[in-house]
Amino acid sequence: MISLSSKPPDTAFNRFARDWFRLLANEQFAQAVAALDEPTSYGVGWSAESIQHALRDYSPNAVVTDPDVLPPDKYQSLITFSDGRGYAFDCSVPLNGEWSDLTAQFEFLRRPSGFAVVLQNLHVL
Repeated sequence: MISLSSKPPDTAFNRFARDWFRLLANEQFAQAVAALDEPTSYGVGWSAESIQHALRDYSPNAVVTDPDVLPPDKYQSLITFSDGRGYAFDCSVPLNGEWSDLTAQFEFLRRPSGFAVVLQNLHVL
């Protein structure tokens, strides 16, 4: 859960994504799953294995890179849901020392105590 704060949403969501990628880079897949609050809109929950499978499907040699050793991500997209329920946030996944064309699609859904984090998909757009 991302608490409501005075930070602009894009700043808070970008920080979450970078922290989440850092967990993957350190092979802390269980902690990365624990950082997700709700299943996808299709009712599917992510597991450590399903995240690893998505990375292997992209490339058998894919290794997540700590985003802090890379220049800023050139691809990010923040969309506000018209019904006010939250935001969609897409960003590149840092792999093998560079920003890849693999995209993490997050949703940050408004809840009474902040924003629930949902990983909708990991795929190439």
